[in-house]
Amino acid sequence: MRRLKRIAGLAIGLAVGSCAQADVGVGGPTGDAAAERLIAQSKALRADGRLELAIEGLTAASQQAATPAEHARAVGELGATLFLAHRYDDATPRLHEAYDALAGAARAPYAVDLGNLALVRHQNEVARLYYEEGARAGDDPVRFSAELNLARLAEPNTRLGVLAQLSSSLAGLPDPHDRARFGLNLGDQAAALGGRGLAIAYAQFTSARALSDQLGDARLSVEARDALARLYEDQHRDADALVLTREALLRVARASPGSVADLLITLDWREARVLRRQGASDEAIAAYWRTVEAIQAVRQDMPITYEDGQSSFSATLEPVYLELVDLLLQRAAQQSAAAREHDLHAVKDLLELLKQAEMQDYLGDRCTVDAVRAASTAPKAGTAFLYPILLPDRTELLLETASGIVRATVPIGHERMERSVRQFAEALRNDAADFRPQARELYDWLIAPLEAPLKEQGVETLVVASDGVLRLVPIGALYDGNQFVIQRFATATVTGLSMTNASPPPGSRPGALVAGLSSPGPVVARLRSFVNETGAAASLSSTPARSLPPTRALLAFARNEANVVPDDELARANALEAERVRLALPGVQEEVDALAVTLHASELLNADFTSARFRNQASSGDYPIVHIASHGYFGGSAQDSFILTYDDLLTLGDLQSLLQSQGVRAAPIELLSLSACETAEGNERSPLGISGAAMKARAKSVLGTLWPVSDQAARTVMEQFYTDLESGRYSKAEALRAAQLELLAKPDTAHPFYWAPFVLIGNWL
Repeated sequence: MRRLKRIAGLAIGLAVGSCAQADVGVGGPTGDAAAERLIAQSKALRADGRLELAIEGLTAASQQAATPAEHARAVGELGATLFLAHRYDDATPRLHEAYDALAGAARAPYAVDLGNLALVRHQNEVARLYYEEGARAGDDPVRFSAELNLARLAEPNTRLGVLAQLSSSLAGLPDPHDRARFGLNLGDQAAALGGRGLAIAYAQFTSARALSDQLGDARLSVEARDALARLYEDQHRDADALVLTREALLRVARASPGSVADLLITLDWREARVLRRQGASDEAIAAYWRTVEAIQAVRQDMPITYEDGQSSFSATLEPVYLELVDLLLQRAAQQSAAAREHDLHAVKDLLELLKQAEMQDYLGDRCTVDAVRAASTAPKAGTAFLYPILLPDRTELLLETASGIVRATVPIGHERMERSVRQFAEALRNDAADFRPQARELYDWLIAPLEAPLKEQGVETLVVASDGVLRLVPIGALYDGNQFVIQRFATATVTGLSMTNASPPPGSRPGALVAGLSSPGPVVARLRSFVNETGAAASLSSTPARSLPPTRALLAFARNEANVVPDDELARANALEAERVRLALPGVQEEVDALAVTLHASELLNADFTSARFRNQASSGDYPIVHIASHGYFGGSAQDSFILTYDDLLTLGDLQSLLQSQGVRAAPIELLSLSACETAEGNERSPLGISGAAMKARAKSVLGTLWPVSDQAARTVMEQFYTDLESGRYSKAEALRAAQLELLAKPDTAHPFYWAPFVLIGNWL
């Protein structure tokens, strides 16, 4: 099981090991005593896990340094600490400054640190060069650190031999702290190889435990027992793993909290897993709650992405929360009504934490999610909140209404549910005639088990906190054999209620901005470079002109341009013009003109819809509704999601900078509409991009589409939606439902391909 800070050969174990030696051999005068004290104090804070205080101290030390060598040392230590805080962009110039200012043994530690930085960025050959320099020029600890990191880059068939040699030479290091710390990292690498590597790992972990106990080093003592417990758990020796885990937990109390906070998560989580497998459910639940508390205590310091490329969400947060949710739901089935209600509300709270973590992972930052966190919302009469929970062996449904929360269990596991959902999503996207079997099957699994409370509570609006693959299909398109869900309920989706501003609109507030792109300009060339830079791409598709996703059109463009001679400007211009034609959206001009009348809106069309002009208008705070009719693409992360303006791309980050002005903060956007945008086909995370766009823009709601639709269908829905919304008689969810029912009533647009892709995410009022 993963460790949160120490990845084999990197981060806390080796980076601190090498950084701790960074002052060895630094030449020149001693310098100012105050700066020296700050460096020493900051390194102690870093070792104690108090990275922000260490960063402050080292920043001050770099400013007070009396000599160039002392300054380089302070800056280098600052860079190493920023690396440990996962602030890689900030660490890079500091480490390079120290590296460039020093030479020989004084430079070697920073060569290792730069190698670590290159490795986490997957620049393996760059990392190798830095490690080789560290191995040549460094003293014993730095040399060993470099060699151990080089072992990570060795060919798989030679890695075990390299580690065996390092294991033999490790005993020659004079400092027992170094032997213990490097032994733990060496053991991690060896354990990952399995087979004969397990013997090396066991020997190193056992040695590190003995050394750390002799030294009285609480952090190392906990780490060594954690490593051994992990080894035993991997070998299915649960009883031994539990003994060692509990030994480590006892020693946690002897260490400073900051130095072992990450280990507390892994230890509590392992205890919970083992107890669960042993059938001690109540004890396991208590241990899981301790794990959640430990996570929350360090949540702001956890990286979005670990050094090995895995996200903290998928590797740690999601499994912890879902394992606890599973146990709580199992226990709830056997409890009294009051105890069951308590556990079900606890499950809902855990799901909200999980959804916050997933959105943070998608966006690549926490600040945006933290900024929109809302107070707990209880549904009002006529409204229900639905949480589907996909577990390996079953699907759980939580339904909260004004009278409380109920639960239903469906014996359909995640794998079978995913298969049916993907078949249904494909049928909807492709306008397939035989979609009803999947629509009925999903209705029977997701809605039918809750028929009684839905009827008893007179539910008219169903708000769904969609989970995973369920985001690919609109709940309104499910079918009971007689009618669609949309014919019974107004529907809305929330990424999480804790990220939804559920306050009603603040009364009459006129003003709308309608922007559209029917004929793109310089953005075509910009789009190609963006796709090449980010790696965004998709397969070609023969779909109607409006629905042509930009990345797919661009893939064709990239292929065409490969055959164009670089200096043949005429051929290049012709290729660009061809792509402008492919990316044209003929119906957008009619849509923009019609909505400008309906909404009495300001209009930006084509050449007027530049990123600069959109920025100026949208940031004024004068528009409660912002409607964008242009190609947009939401992929598996915020980095490959964008919207086209005439001259440039609007990424989700751009939306944040464009729309978080003082004007927008004072008068938030009530609704952001993204017409002609689409989500990546089959990617269950891509709908998060629509939610992310709303969060970045501080919009209470966003109206988007899950797949491209015809011009006429889009225009009909948008005009009817805004007409009903402006009348003041409908909520957003009700206005969208009315517009969708208008399409459903017409034979030529009755298929859910036309009306179902429109989804309202966020505030439904």
